[in-house]
Amino acid sequence: MNFCVAIFLIITLSASPIKNNALRNFTIVWNVGQGQWVTALFGDECLHFDAGGEFFPWKKISQVCSRNRNKLFLSHWDWDHIGALSHWPKWPSCIALHPLGQTTKRKAAILDLIPECSSSKGKQKVGPAVWTPGSNADESNAKSHVVLFKNFLMPGDSPKEQELHWKNQPWIQSTRVLVLGHHGSHTSTSPQLLSQLPHLKMAIASARWKRYHHPHADIESLLKQRHIPMIRTEDWGNIWFEN
Repeated sequence: MNFCVAIFLIITLSASPIKNNALRNFTIVWNVGQGQWVTALFGDECLHFDAGGEFFPWKKISQVCSRNRNKLFLSHWDWDHIGALSHWPKWPSCIALHPLGQTTKRKAAILDLIPECSSSKGKQKVGPAVWTPGSNADESNAKSHVVLFKNFLMPGDSPKEQELHWKNQPWIQSTRVLVLGHHGSHTSTSPQLLSQLPHLKMAIASARWKRYHHPHADIESLLKQRHIPMIRTEDWGNIWFEN
């Protein structure tokens, strides 16, 4: 894979790159069960693309991000995308991309504890590309922001109907790694979307098949037909990419 060196580590069994201070440029898909938490580490910044799941490798994440500036890009309000914020440590943190629409008082109160990034603090060294759905989105998944960062495409839980609205964004064509929408549910990742990703090299399922049967067999079959390898956090643990 010539665009990056992919380092796949089950952290509990392998030496961690974070112990080597010279290696500070990673994108990490954390093993959080059914959920999404992707962190891009660049020098003194941690950019978190969602922070949700069923369980969290806090020790590893703390080693990476506790002394860094933490910026949160939240696709939508579902617990499996924001749940870690209910236990968020007192790290220097701000919200760079806020979920759309109304939510419960409890979820709103959790996010209210974290300030919005100011225009100066929120300025990225290499900014993500973001697509935001219009006001016609009528349910939580359809309100998902879609984010591309360093050739990683993270659609949140954006369903196939919404993919039709953003699949023609010119910037998504640079995608090399797709974090499967809705954890590999058959409600996301349409053939029409994959046809717009000519440079796609890999798909990642941040999910738990044993409990939720994600990724769905239809999505696995579709990826196989297109010769796109897929890896699961359930099998590999935390997945590290050196950029």
